[in-house]
Amino acid sequence: MAGVRAGFTTRASCLIAAGATALVCGLLLGEVDLVRAGILALAIPLAAAMVVYRSRVRIANRRSADPNRASAGEAVAIHLSITNRSLLRTGALMLEDQLPQQLSGRARFVVPGLGAREARIVSYRMPGLPRGRYRAGPLRIRLADPFRMVDVTRSFTATTEFMITPVVDALPSVEPPRSYDIGDNAGSHSIGAHGADDASTREYRTGDDLRKIHWRSTARTGAMMVRQEERPWQGQITLLLDIRSAAHVVCPPSKTDDAPSDPRQASSLEWAISAAASIGTHVMITGRDVGLIDDLAKPERLHLGDPGRLADRLAAVQAAPAQTLSSVAGLARSAARDSALVAVLGSLDPTSLRALADAHPRGAAIPAFALLLDTETWLGSAPEGAASGPSETAARVLRAAGWSVIIVRRGDSTPDAWQNLIRARHGSATPRLNTLQERPVGGRR
Repeated sequence: MAGVRAGFTTRASCLIAAGATALVCGLLLGEVDLVRAGILALAIPLAAAMVVYRSRVRIANRRSADPNRASAGEAVAIHLSITNRSLLRTGALMLEDQLPQQLSGRARFVVPGLGAREARIVSYRMPGLPRGRYRAGPLRIRLADPFRMVDVTRSFTATTEFMITPVVDALPSVEPPRSYDIGDNAGSHSIGAHGADDASTREYRTGDDLRKIHWRSTARTGAMMVRQEERPWQGQITLLLDIRSAAHVVCPPSKTDDAPSDPRQASSLEWAISAAASIGTHVMITGRDVGLIDDLAKPERLHLGDPGRLADRLAAVQAAPAQTLSSVAGLARSAARDSALVAVLGSLDPTSLRALADAHPRGAAIPAFALLLDTETWLGSAPEGAASGPSETAARVLRAAGWSVIIVRRGDSTPDAWQNLIRARHGSATPRLNTLQERPVGGRR
């Protein structure tokens, strides 16, 4: 408990003022009855203050959130347990609990007087909270004597922290392919999904170790070929999340009336964050490693071992002021050497588009995927049922660089987008393969 503050109520202040006036007038006029009335008026609030002071009513508070982790759009209840630890009954209690900073204001309740050692639980709900970290409290309790003369305020320091995580959708689970084409170069082979020392060949380049010449391939192709050791892809992915404020839009209020409880309908950034959480969770529940690149100011690949850590990280993500993705392109290119690259992107400026195209050159052995959000559909400015021109242009550039790309519109679900992305990779109307595999490394179904 932080402290106790006591003071006279407005009723007591008026009574004191009236009593003092009556006492002075009675003394000046020699009216004994008026003096007695003034003394009585002064005595009542003073006596009430003495009673409140000597009663030493002790109030304890325990608090909790239910649940302490919820998905965006879900309600969270705060439970307050109020206990009277003294042997005297309290008067009515006025409870004021500080709401999270994002909401502002206080939740207010009136609780009837508590008997000796009596406890009571009061609760309030906060519905439809957006993604983020929240702190409710501290609690402030006001109690008064039976005559409402003295107001005692007791403040507590305890708070309740809870988290609203992005919406996570269950994604379809399908079988992985056995290999991937390295590229279009003559003499190239596929990298197998099994074994740790799969080899491929390429044309000889000046400076290559002569001991790595592959004579059989050289004889077959008529060109000098060398062995190159490739690390097989073992199912891990790197998520690149575009959180630039300039790349996302918020839907006008009139456009969200049909689905006010789903933040993804209101903001393209929320759709992107939810998609990243869904994809990462989908991979991690199979025991695969997931890396996340989301900090444009200090780019690094974060290794997240379980879905809970991913949700915690994405719950706190805020839009970044960066204008381009050039700061993370090199990191993404490095990560793409041994893990699939999955990018969830907003609108792309020319600099960011070139950086992403260079991050995964055409012919790379390990795949790269992009969910490209057509942010104009969140504003309602794109033609109905068709992608806007900038999105189509960006998609063509990325596909030319070897990316598998689909364009996402407002209202598209993450599972549908994921299915379409698989189709884009395998060119199948009914995909049977999931590029993000779901079996033990080096094992078979």
